[in-house]
Amino acid sequence: MDFRNEVRVGQHIYGVTAKGEPASEDQPATVAVEFTGADADGRVVAEGNLLITIDGLVDANAFLAQTLDGLAALHAPWATGRGRGRPRPPNAGRPWTEADGERLRERWLSSVGETASRLIGELGEEFGRTRGAVRAQLPRLGCDPDVPGRVLAAA
Repeated sequence: MDFRNEVRVGQHIYGVTAKGEPASEDQPATVAVEFTGADADGRVVAEGNLLITIDGLVDANAFLAQTLDGLAALHAPWATGRGRGRPRPPNAGRPWTEADGERLRERWLSSVGETASRLIGELGEEFGRTRGAVRAQLPRLGCDPDVPGRVLAAA
């Protein structure tokens, strides 16, 4: 099994590669994971390597997600929101400006072929909004929130 992915989140580009290794006499089957992140100027902002047994992937996923969420919350540039334990994006609760609405519509309609979930997360980061706020705003702009690149049909 080989896997490679690259995605832009906010102002950073993250890449991950994973390569499976079969079990041997003295070693269980494993996955070697390499992770990198860079800013727009190519400066490395994240990097690391993991070797995880296939049997440990589920637990490692839960542990890493919990740990990274906690660290991100501690170092987030905005205040935590109303006791929810997650940080609030900087524009949460603020009205959308006309310019941001136009930019959101343009980005959504020009992203044909991307997955809605990934793009909504990316746009949330870009606009300093929650995923729910982005998804709720799309129909108001005439965009189908389930299919990037598609406008809503006239009712």
